[in-house]
Amino acid sequence: MKKFTVQVLLLLGAIAIGLFLYSPNTLGTIDLPFLPQSPKIANLQINNMILKVEVADTPTKRSKGLGGRTSLPQDQGMLFIFDKADKYPFWMKGLSFPLDFVWIKDDKVVDILPNIPPPVPNQKDTDLPVYSAKVEIDKVLEINGGMAQKLNIQVGDSVKLQ
Repeated sequence: MKKFTVQVLLLLGAIAIGLFLYSPNTLGTIDLPFLPQSPKIANLQINNMILKVEVADTPTKRSKGLGGRTSLPQDQGMLFIFDKADKYPFWMKGLSFPLDFVWIKDDKVVDILPNIPPPVPNQKDTDLPVYSAKVEIDKVLEINGGMAQKLNIQVGDSVKLQ
């Protein structure tokens, strides 16, 4: 009888949580990581160049990043947007291709970390290097390794999200 009561209470709790998450007042404001979400795509202008970027502007999207993907189109990237400037750490967990990190603050490129290699197979998360900019930033652009040089992206370049 106790086991049945516990199961009923757990079921009622799950239903209550589900109703809260799906209420009209909260659905638009909560980032539900278990629901499929179409990525937010925008154009990012760096000087006279335009890149298509997937915008990572929530904790869930920033945490996932490009992890788990096997490639990234040459003319695309991911733009991480933060609420305030800080020295945010990044790593290459779940990636299988090199990236360039373009660090941005106040719509200007402030640092570039090129050709960051992906982890070696079976590398433990605790052994992954952590990367951060030399200064506080409010955005990070991740593009394919070598693209910053190919596109001639330089410190001081202006950046505009369109």
